[in-house]
Amino acid sequence: MPGPVYKFLYHKLAAEPRRWHPMLSVYYLTYACDFRCPYCSDGAQNPYYKLRSGILPADRVIALLRNVRACCDHLVITGGEPLKHPEFARIVDGLGEVRFRGLVLTTNGHDLEPHLEPVVRTFSQLVFSVDTLDRGKSDQWHGVGPGSSDRIFATIDRADRVRPSSCEIVISAVVTPDNIADLHEVYAWARDRGFAFAACPQLVGVKAHAELVGNPAYKALFDMLIAEKRAARRVFGTVPYLERMRDLSRFRCRPLTMLVVSPIGDVFYPCLERGSFAGNLLDTPDLHALLEAGRREHGSLPTCDVQCHSACALGFATVLDKPWAVAQEAWLSLRAT
Repeated sequence: MPGPVYKFLYHKLAAEPRRWHPMLSVYYLTYACDFRCPYCSDGAQNPYYKLRSGILPADRVIALLRNVRACCDHLVITGGEPLKHPEFARIVDGLGEVRFRGLVLTTNGHDLEPHLEPVVRTFSQLVFSVDTLDRGKSDQWHGVGPGSSDRIFATIDRADRVRPSSCEIVISAVVTPDNIADLHEVYAWARDRGFAFAACPQLVGVKAHAELVGNPAYKALFDMLIAEKRAARRVFGTVPYLERMRDLSRFRCRPLTMLVVSPIGDVFYPCLERGSFAGNLLDTPDLHALLEAGRREHGSLPTCDVQCHSACALGFATVLDKPWAVAQEAWLSLRAT
């Protein structure tokens, strides 16, 4: 497998990549989720909890992830809510044998408590979704009854107590027209506890919510995060990335920097948001062959309008467009508090 420098240069220089060299892989372990967050949707505006897909048993999940590992060092396990997989504990046990260099779990945290200690030993980043500190609003958004927020915050507190230094806690927020003011408090809460913080706009389909575009409060939130980033606070993303998030400006997406896989192992081509597949990674472990199959079935990589201001898509696009930001990020990370 090529190293990170080769992959960076390949994606930087290739106008139309003929090989698939992902810098990050994302696996949707299950689409199932009990929460009913109002912003939840895929690229076609379907909430993930309404998507229909089978799931793989634990041994097949691990087999699939071995194929992912053969072409990528870093994996994000997401959903839906990953903990809704009925064999989540067995999957966590098996992940150690696959040996990803970076392993991220995204979760709402509601059902994490029974799995907490093996999770913090296994994952290098534990990403909790927190969109407001207002317990009433949060419980209403979750849609599973009163007390869900208290349970989540208690789990975050315990995760912070039991995690080793190798596991970082990240607080991830979706910026909507209804919680912009709340997120200043969420950020301060995360900062004061030494957690990293990430924020992305609510997407309606593939575009930022119309009420965020040109919204002074939205801009002010990201101006604050940019200032905090320049002060070496633990804010996700480079400064140019945060500026693009703030301005919701157009960028050249590089979808082949990522490998995104459905619960049953189908590989999205060219990207998750398009919703089409190149084939199944369990059936065809050769990712380059899947790329060719995707091209034959769905055509070359598209040129998109202003859209998809998601962390992965915009993050890799910005690093490739502005590689000097990597050095700035490394310097800020060394000083981060």
